[in-house]
Amino acid sequence: MNDQRPGASYGIDHYVVPVSDIDRWSEFYTHVLGAVPRTTGGNRPVRPQRARAGVQFTFVGACHVGGASCPEALPASRGLGAGLPRYRYFVRAQDLDEHLRRLDEYQVFHTEAFRTSEEGEEGTAVRFEDPDGNQLEFWAPVRMPANGMDQETTVKVGRIAGAVFESRDLTKTADFFTEYCGVDPISNADVPKDTLALKFAGGGRLAFQKVNALIGRTGGHIHPLHTAMMVQGDEMMKVYDRMWADLPEWDHDPVVRTCVPAEETQQLPPRVGIHGSPVGQPWRTGFGRGDSFWDWDTNAFHWVPGVPVAGTEATLTPESSRKYLDAYLAAKQSR
Repeated sequence: MNDQRPGASYGIDHYVVPVSDIDRWSEFYTHVLGAVPRTTGGNRPVRPQRARAGVQFTFVGACHVGGASCPEALPASRGLGAGLPRYRYFVRAQDLDEHLRRLDEYQVFHTEAFRTSEEGEEGTAVRFEDPDGNQLEFWAPVRMPANGMDQETTVKVGRIAGAVFESRDLTKTADFFTEYCGVDPISNADVPKDTLALKFAGGGRLAFQKVNALIGRTGGHIHPLHTAMMVQGDEMMKVYDRMWADLPEWDHDPVVRTCVPAEETQQLPPRVGIHGSPVGQPWRTGFGRGDSFWDWDTNAFHWVPGVPVAGTEATLTPESSRKYLDAYLAAKQSR
Protein backbone atom coordinates (compact mmCIF):
# COMPACT_ATOMS: atom_id res chain seq x y z
CA MET A 1 0.00 0.00 0.00
CA ASN A 2 2.98 2.31 -0.52
CA ASP A 3 1.08 4.20 -3.22
CA GLN A 4 -1.50 5.49 -0.71
CA ARG A 5 -1.55 9.19 0.05
CA PRO A 6 -0.85 10.48 3.57
CA GLY A 7 -4.02 10.46 5.64
CA ALA A 8 -5.66 7.72 3.58
CA SER A 9 -8.56 5.85 5.14
CA TYR A 10 -7.72 2.16 5.57
CA GLY A 11 -11.27 0.99 6.15
CA ILE A 12 -14.12 0.98 8.65
CA ASP A 13 -13.33 0.25 12.30
CA HIS A 14 -16.90 0.41 13.60
CA TYR A 15 -20.36 1.84 13.10
CA VAL A 16 -23.54 2.54 15.07
CA VAL A 17 -27.01 1.96 13.60
CA PRO A 18 -30.47 2.90 14.92
CA VAL A 19 -32.54 0.15 16.56
CA SER A 20 -35.87 -0.08 18.34
CA ASP A 21 -34.90 -3.00 20.60
CA ILE A 22 -31.23 -3.25 21.64
CA ASP A 23 -31.48 -6.78 23.06
CA ARG A 24 -33.11 -8.05 19.86
CA TRP A 25 -30.44 -6.31 17.76
CA SER A 26 -27.60 -7.81 19.83
CA GLU A 27 -29.10 -11.29 19.61
CA PHE A 28 -29.43 -10.92 15.83
CA TYR A 29 -25.73 -10.07 15.48
CA THR A 30 -24.77 -12.99 17.74
CA HIS A 31 -26.73 -15.52 15.70
CA VAL A 32 -26.18 -14.19 12.19
CA LEU A 33 -22.65 -12.77 12.37
CA GLY A 34 -21.18 -14.70 15.29
CA ALA A 35 -20.75 -11.52 17.31
CA VAL A 36 -19.85 -11.43 21.01
CA PRO A 37 -21.33 -8.54 23.05
CA ARG A 38 -18.57 -6.44 24.54
CA THR A 39 -17.99 -5.21 28.07
CA THR A 40 -18.27 -1.44 28.43
CA GLY A 41 -14.82 0.14 28.44
CA GLY A 42 -13.02 -3.14 27.68
CA ASN A 43 -10.88 -4.02 24.71
CA ARG A 44 -12.16 -7.57 24.32
CA PRO A 45 -15.54 -9.24 24.77
CA VAL A 46 -16.05 -10.66 28.25
CA ARG A 47 -19.75 -10.62 29.09
CA PRO A 48 -22.83 -8.76 27.88
CA GLN A 49 -23.28 -5.34 29.46
CA ARG A 50 -25.49 -2.46 28.43
CA ALA A 51 -23.38 0.53 27.46
CA ARG A 52 -24.12 4.16 28.29
CA ALA A 53 -26.91 6.18 26.78
CA GLY A 54 -28.84 3.29 25.30
CA VAL A 55 -26.00 1.97 23.13
CA GLN A 56 -24.85 -1.66 23.05
CA PHE A 57 -21.61 -2.60 21.31
CA THR A 58 -20.77 -6.07 20.09
CA PHE A 59 -17.62 -7.56 18.56
CA VAL A 60 -17.81 -9.02 15.06
CA GLY A 61 -14.37 -10.59 15.10
CA ALA A 62 -11.84 -7.76 15.02
CA CYS A 63 -14.49 -5.07 14.57
CA HIS A 64 -17.00 -3.68 17.04
CA VAL A 65 -20.36 -2.28 16.03
CA GLY A 66 -23.15 -0.62 17.94
CA GLY A 67 -26.90 -0.55 18.13
CA ALA A 68 -28.39 2.68 19.48
CA SER A 69 -31.89 2.93 20.86
CA CYS A 70 -33.43 5.52 18.57
CA PRO A 71 -35.40 8.25 20.37
CA GLU A 72 -37.83 8.62 17.51
CA ALA A 73 -39.55 6.38 14.99
CA LEU A 74 -37.07 4.92 12.52
CA PRO A 75 -37.27 6.20 8.95
CA ALA A 76 -38.77 3.63 6.62
CA SER A 77 -36.29 1.52 4.71
CA ARG A 78 -36.31 1.62 0.92
CA GLY A 79 -36.28 -2.17 0.98
CA LEU A 80 -33.89 -5.08 0.93
CA GLY A 81 -30.77 -4.28 -1.07
CA ALA A 82 -32.00 -0.77 -1.85
CA GLY A 83 -32.03 0.91 1.55
CA LEU A 84 -29.00 2.84 2.75
CA PRO A 85 -26.63 2.88 4.46
CA ARG A 86 -25.54 -0.71 3.84
CA TYR A 87 -22.61 -2.29 5.68
CA ARG A 88 -20.82 -5.29 4.21
CA TYR A 89 -18.66 -8.03 5.72
CA PHE A 90 -15.97 -10.14 4.10
CA VAL A 91 -16.76 -13.85 3.71
CA ARG A 92 -15.21 -16.59 1.59
CA ALA A 93 -16.98 -17.63 -1.61
CA GLN A 94 -16.86 -21.31 -0.62
CA ASP A 95 -18.79 -20.50 2.59
CA LEU A 96 -21.72 -18.69 0.97
CA ASP A 97 -24.05 -21.70 1.02
CA GLU A 98 -23.38 -22.06 4.74
CA HIS A 99 -24.20 -18.39 5.30
CA LEU A 100 -27.43 -18.72 3.31
CA ARG A 101 -28.49 -21.71 5.40
CA ARG A 102 -27.86 -19.74 8.59
CA LEU A 103 -29.91 -16.81 7.33
CA ASP A 104 -32.74 -19.21 6.58
CA GLU A 105 -32.38 -20.86 9.97
CA TYR A 106 -32.95 -17.54 11.73
CA GLN A 107 -35.64 -16.45 9.26
CA VAL A 108 -33.64 -13.48 8.00
CA PHE A 109 -34.99 -11.84 4.86
CA HIS A 110 -32.22 -11.99 2.24
CA THR A 111 -31.35 -12.11 -1.44
CA GLU A 112 -29.79 -15.09 -3.13
CA ALA A 113 -26.06 -14.95 -3.82
CA PHE A 114 -25.35 -12.91 -6.95
CA ARG A 115 -22.28 -11.77 -8.87
CA THR A 116 -21.69 -8.05 -9.14
CA SER A 117 -19.00 -5.49 -9.85
CA GLU A 118 -21.22 -2.43 -9.46
CA GLU A 119 -18.94 -0.85 -6.85
CA GLY A 120 -15.68 -1.26 -8.72
CA GLU A 121 -14.76 -4.72 -7.49
CA GLU A 122 -15.86 -8.13 -8.71
CA GLY A 123 -17.34 -10.63 -6.28
CA THR A 124 -20.45 -12.33 -4.96
CA ALA A 125 -22.90 -10.70 -2.57
CA VAL A 126 -25.77 -11.73 -0.31
CA ARG A 127 -27.84 -8.83 0.99
CA PHE A 128 -30.03 -8.99 4.08
CA GLU A 129 -31.38 -6.75 6.81
CA ASP A 130 -31.64 -6.70 10.59
CA PRO A 131 -35.02 -6.60 12.40
CA ASP A 132 -35.11 -2.79 12.12
CA GLY A 133 -34.41 -2.66 8.38
CA ASN A 134 -30.72 -1.73 8.66
CA GLN A 135 -29.05 -3.08 5.52
CA LEU A 136 -26.21 -5.62 5.63
CA GLU A 137 -24.27 -7.72 3.15
CA PHE A 138 -21.97 -10.72 2.99
CA TRP A 139 -19.28 -9.93 0.43
CA ALA A 140 -17.02 -12.55 -1.17
CA PRO A 141 -14.61 -10.67 -3.45
CA VAL A 142 -12.77 -12.44 -6.24
CA ARG A 143 -9.55 -11.13 -4.67
CA MET A 144 -9.75 -11.25 -0.88
CA PRO A 145 -7.52 -8.62 0.78
CA ALA A 146 -4.77 -9.98 3.02
CA ASN A 147 -6.57 -8.85 6.17
CA GLY A 148 -10.13 -9.60 5.06
CA MET A 149 -10.69 -12.64 7.27
CA ASP A 150 -8.45 -11.65 10.18
CA GLN A 151 -9.97 -12.76 13.49
CA GLU A 152 -13.03 -14.16 11.73
CA THR A 153 -16.00 -15.09 13.90
CA THR A 154 -17.05 -18.63 14.76
CA VAL A 155 -19.47 -18.55 11.80
CA LYS A 156 -16.74 -17.47 9.33
CA VAL A 157 -17.53 -13.76 9.06
CA GLY A 158 -14.53 -11.49 8.56
CA ARG A 159 -13.86 -7.78 8.88
CA ILE A 160 -16.12 -4.93 7.77
CA ALA A 161 -15.58 -4.78 4.01
CA GLY A 162 -17.08 -1.34 3.47
CA ALA A 163 -20.30 0.60 3.32
CA VAL A 164 -22.65 2.34 0.91
CA PHE A 165 -24.20 5.71 1.78
CA GLU A 166 -26.57 8.23 0.23
CA SER A 167 -25.41 11.22 -1.79
CA ARG A 168 -27.43 13.96 -3.44
CA ASP A 169 -24.43 15.14 -5.48
CA LEU A 170 -21.77 12.57 -6.34
CA THR A 171 -19.30 15.20 -7.56
CA LYS A 172 -19.38 17.04 -4.22
CA THR A 173 -19.10 13.73 -2.38
CA ALA A 174 -16.09 12.62 -4.46
CA ASP A 175 -14.32 15.94 -3.89
CA PHE A 176 -14.91 15.79 -0.13
CA PHE A 177 -13.69 12.23 0.46
CA THR A 178 -10.77 12.54 -1.92
CA GLU A 179 -9.61 15.69 -0.14
CA TYR A 180 -10.09 14.69 3.49
CA CYS A 181 -10.04 10.88 3.51
CA GLY A 182 -7.35 10.16 0.92
CA VAL A 183 -9.50 7.75 -1.10
CA ASP A 184 -9.77 7.98 -4.86
CA PRO A 185 -12.74 7.18 -7.14
CA ILE A 186 -12.72 3.94 -9.08
CA SER A 187 -13.51 4.53 -12.71
CA ASN A 188 -14.49 1.60 -14.91
CA ALA A 189 -17.39 0.51 -17.08
CA ASP A 190 -18.87 -1.66 -14.32
CA VAL A 191 -19.62 1.25 -11.97
CA PRO A 192 -23.08 2.70 -12.77
CA LYS A 193 -23.44 6.43 -13.35
CA ASP A 194 -25.49 6.77 -10.16
CA THR A 195 -22.74 5.19 -8.01
CA LEU A 196 -19.46 6.53 -6.64
CA ALA A 197 -16.96 3.88 -5.52
CA LEU A 198 -13.79 4.71 -3.57
CA LYS A 199 -11.02 2.28 -2.65
CA PHE A 200 -9.87 1.95 0.96
CA ALA A 201 -6.11 1.68 1.50
CA GLY A 202 -6.55 -1.57 3.44
CA GLY A 203 -8.95 -3.24 1.01
CA GLY A 204 -12.69 -2.90 0.60
CA ARG A 205 -14.80 -0.05 -0.70
CA LEU A 206 -16.54 3.12 0.40
CA ALA A 207 -19.44 3.77 -1.95
CA PHE A 208 -22.25 6.27 -2.47
CA GLN A 209 -25.46 6.04 -4.44
CA LYS A 210 -27.22 9.05 -5.95
CA VAL A 211 -30.55 9.86 -4.30
CA ASN A 212 -32.94 12.76 -4.71
CA ALA A 213 -33.91 12.84 -1.03
CA LEU A 214 -32.15 11.54 2.09
CA ILE A 215 -33.82 8.82 4.09
CA GLY A 216 -32.34 9.90 7.42
CA ARG A 217 -30.64 6.82 8.88
CA THR A 218 -27.10 8.14 8.54
CA GLY A 219 -26.59 10.01 11.79
CA GLY A 220 -26.63 13.58 10.59
CA HIS A 221 -29.42 14.53 12.95
CA ILE A 222 -29.67 11.60 15.38
CA HIS A 223 -26.92 11.02 17.96
CA PRO A 224 -24.98 8.66 18.20
CA LEU A 225 -25.33 7.19 14.69
CA HIS A 226 -22.00 7.30 12.86
CA THR A 227 -19.24 5.39 11.07
CA ALA A 228 -15.60 5.36 12.24
CA MET A 229 -12.78 5.00 9.72
CA MET A 230 -9.19 4.03 10.45
CA VAL A 231 -6.10 6.06 9.59
CA GLN A 232 -2.45 5.57 10.50
CA GLY A 233 -2.07 7.01 13.99
CA ASP A 234 0.82 9.34 13.21
CA GLU A 235 -1.25 10.89 10.41
CA MET A 236 -4.53 11.34 12.30
CA MET A 237 -3.88 14.75 13.79
CA LYS A 238 -2.65 16.07 10.42
CA VAL A 239 -6.00 15.02 8.94
CA TYR A 240 -7.88 16.79 11.72
CA ASP A 241 -5.71 19.89 11.31
CA ARG A 242 -6.67 20.05 7.65
CA MET A 243 -10.36 19.63 8.46
CA TRP A 244 -10.26 22.23 11.23
CA ALA A 245 -8.58 24.68 8.87
CA ASP A 246 -11.18 24.24 6.13
CA LEU A 247 -14.48 23.20 7.72
CA PRO A 248 -16.75 25.11 10.11
CA GLU A 249 -17.37 23.88 13.65
CA TRP A 250 -20.95 22.82 14.31
CA ASP A 251 -22.12 24.34 17.58
CA HIS A 252 -24.59 21.50 18.17
CA ASP A 253 -24.13 19.66 21.50
CA PRO A 254 -25.69 16.18 21.13
CA VAL A 255 -25.61 15.60 24.90
CA VAL A 256 -28.04 18.49 25.36
CA ARG A 257 -30.04 18.01 22.17
CA THR A 258 -30.00 14.41 20.97
CA CYS A 259 -32.01 14.95 17.80
CA VAL A 260 -32.05 17.81 15.32
CA PRO A 261 -34.77 18.07 12.66
CA ALA A 262 -33.57 16.30 9.53
CA GLU A 263 -34.52 19.24 7.32
CA GLU A 264 -32.24 21.47 9.42
CA THR A 265 -29.10 19.34 9.10
CA GLN A 266 -29.69 18.67 5.41
CA GLN A 267 -29.18 22.35 4.69
CA LEU A 268 -25.77 22.47 6.40
CA PRO A 269 -22.38 22.19 4.65
CA PRO A 270 -19.67 19.65 5.57
CA ARG A 271 -18.52 20.40 9.11
CA VAL A 272 -16.78 19.12 12.23
CA GLY A 273 -18.27 18.91 15.70
CA ILE A 274 -18.39 17.27 19.09
CA HIS A 275 -18.52 13.46 19.21
CA GLY A 276 -21.24 13.52 21.84
CA SER A 277 -19.71 11.13 24.38
CA PRO A 278 -17.01 11.45 27.07
CA VAL A 279 -14.53 10.51 24.33
CA GLY A 280 -15.27 13.78 22.58
CA GLN A 281 -14.76 16.11 25.53
CA PRO A 282 -10.91 16.22 25.45
CA TRP A 283 -11.10 17.41 21.85
CA ARG A 284 -13.41 20.28 22.67
CA THR A 285 -11.40 21.16 25.82
CA GLY A 286 -7.97 20.90 24.23
CA PHE A 287 -8.65 22.34 20.79
CA GLY A 288 -12.01 24.02 20.90
CA ARG A 289 -12.89 21.73 17.98
CA GLY A 290 -14.74 18.43 17.64
CA ASP A 291 -13.46 15.11 16.34
CA SER A 292 -16.58 14.09 14.40
CA PHE A 293 -17.21 15.25 10.85
CA TRP A 294 -20.20 15.32 8.50
CA ASP A 295 -20.23 15.27 4.72
CA TRP A 296 -22.61 17.09 2.36
CA ASP A 297 -25.38 14.58 3.08
CA THR A 298 -25.31 14.38 6.90
CA ASN A 299 -23.32 11.12 6.92
CA ALA A 300 -21.45 11.24 10.24
CA PHE A 301 -17.88 9.97 10.75
CA HIS A 302 -14.84 10.16 12.99
CA TRP A 303 -11.30 8.81 12.83
CA VAL A 304 -9.75 5.91 14.76
CA PRO A 305 -5.93 5.78 14.87
CA GLY A 306 -4.15 2.55 14.07
CA VAL A 307 -0.69 1.04 13.75
CA PRO A 308 0.48 -1.44 11.09
CA VAL A 309 0.34 -5.12 12.01
CA ALA A 310 3.55 -7.17 11.80
CA GLY A 311 5.31 -4.44 9.86
CA THR A 312 2.75 -4.39 7.06
CA GLU A 313 0.97 -1.30 5.81
CA ALA A 314 -2.20 -3.01 4.64
CA THR A 315 -3.55 -3.91 8.09
CA LEU A 316 -3.95 -1.54 11.00
CA THR A 317 -4.70 -2.39 14.62
CA PRO A 318 -6.74 0.30 16.38
CA GLU A 319 -5.22 2.25 19.24
CA SER A 320 -6.58 4.73 21.73
CA SER A 321 -6.65 8.25 20.32
CA ARG A 322 -5.64 9.62 23.73
CA LYS A 323 -1.89 9.21 23.26
CA TYR A 324 -2.04 11.09 19.94
CA LEU A 325 -4.12 13.79 21.55
CA ASP A 326 -1.67 14.19 24.44
CA ALA A 327 1.37 14.28 22.14
CA TYR A 328 -0.32 16.83 19.89
CA LEU A 329 -1.27 19.05 22.83
CA ALA A 330 2.24 18.83 24.29
CA ALA A 331 3.78 19.83 20.97
CA LYS A 332 1.27 22.66 20.60
CA GLN A 333 2.03 24.02 24.07
CA SER A 334 5.80 23.90 23.52
CA ARG A 335 5.62 26.16 20.47
